Amino acid sequence: MEKLRVKETRTLAPRSRLRTVCLFSALVGSLVLSGCTGGALPPIFDAVFGLAGAESAPFRVGRIPQTVVTSDDRVLGLAANNPGQCIYLSGQSNRRFRAACPEGFDV
Repeated sequence: MEKLRVKETRTLAPRSRLRTVCLFSALVGSLVLSGCTGGALPPIFDAVFGLAGAESAPFRVGRIPQTVVTSDDRVLGLAANNPGQCIYLSGQSNRRFRAACPEGFDV
């Protein structure tokens, strides 16, 4: 009796197909992020990667204005590291700030 010869054909296994798709996606993504779109790049590209074609947002020197407690603000509680200071929730925006506690405030 003769032995049957089977001709093998190699195909990509599902895992190597996934790897190929991931590598291709990474290549396309890097090309898009590298500036192949033709538009201006956001400032993060200049700050992180030092790309010359990216926009830049200059650093501004100054002070944040001192927050004043108004009648719209609500006391949330005592400030942990600052005795005599309370944490307030601003009435105009959803921001928190630290200021002196109101008279007679006790937890």
